[in-house]
Amino acid sequence: MYNVGDVVIYAAHGLCSIEDICEQTYSDITQTYYVLQPLNDSKLTIRTPTDNAKKQIRDIIDKEEATKILHSFTSPGVEWLEQNTHRLKFHVEIIKSGDRQKQASLLNTLMRKKQEYLSMEKKFPQQEEKVLQSLQEMIFSEFSIALEKPSEEIYEYVLAQIH
Repeated sequence: MYNVGDVVIYAAHGLCSIEDICEQTYSDITQTYYVLQPLNDSKLTIRTPTDNAKKQIRDIIDKEEATKILHSFTSPGVEWLEQNTHRLKFHVEIIKSGDRQKQASLLNTLMRKKQEYLSMEKKFPQQEEKVLQSLQEMIFSEFSIALEKPSEEIYEYVLAQIH
């Protein structure tokens, strides 16, 4: 069970602070809920039953694992599928898996591909750009907390690794 003030990863919204733990009744069923505040969206409040938390909420990565994953950016990432529909499905599966190493490998690949496209003076595909931006936000903000460094510093470190 988490406590008020804990920072966690919530499935679709990334880093969230637990603002409250309270009981609420919906349709004559009273349950205990976590009240979450996404760190990147102060206007949104999320309520999720505490008994549903194992499916939706996970702990922030620890410093050791974050460091290990950051070093993996020196190696190539995941396979690049040429067919757009297969590639997008593959990317969504990796994101939904919650596996930070796989997500970082996908981010690695997307960052390398974007550089490749730019070096050929081609436009990076829009759907990949959206996935890239989403993964960067999710991974670098989480690693920022784990490593106690600004997201920009982590981004710069990763960029240096993929060159």
